[in-house]
Amino acid sequence: MKQSAFKVKEISPDLQGIVAWTVVLTAQGAMPVEFVVTGDRIVTRSGLRVLRAVSVQVLRRALLVRIGADTLGIGHPADDILVPAGQLILIHDWRAQAIFGTERGLVAARRLVDGHWIRAEAKTDVRLFTLEFDAPEVVYAGGLELGCALQTATA
Repeated sequence: MKQSAFKVKEISPDLQGIVAWTVVLTAQGAMPVEFVVTGDRIVTRSGLRVLRAVSVQVLRRALLVRIGADTLGIGHPADDILVPAGQLILIHDWRAQAIFGTERGLVAARRLVDGHWIRAEAKTDVRLFTLEFDAPEVVYAGGLELGCALQTATA
């Protein structure tokens, strides 16, 4: 994987990306985000898309959101998952109706925190991977639909 030196950052509530060891769906099958490389075909909501770049940041202190297993539907996610607080998640359950008045919408993970099934957590030394495509995409990662390179206007 061709990567430049890790960038080190502090807590930011608007950071987006995929936390290390989160499984991403690719044309070759499911694999941890650490193993995807530029040129891989990633399964997105709009079909297979070529991954144009992968960048990695090390967050000394990160504000993450833990989403409990089956919280957003059966198997969504299948296991607890950590995402950055600013990560956009495509929701299509009662939450989308409550937040947006529509069947589905992209929402920052921090807006889903309920203190029980979805909790905010501070972590140290988190590796965060950003996937870049030719256009904004929604990828399947960790049993969720995560926005990549999307604006936070809906967040």
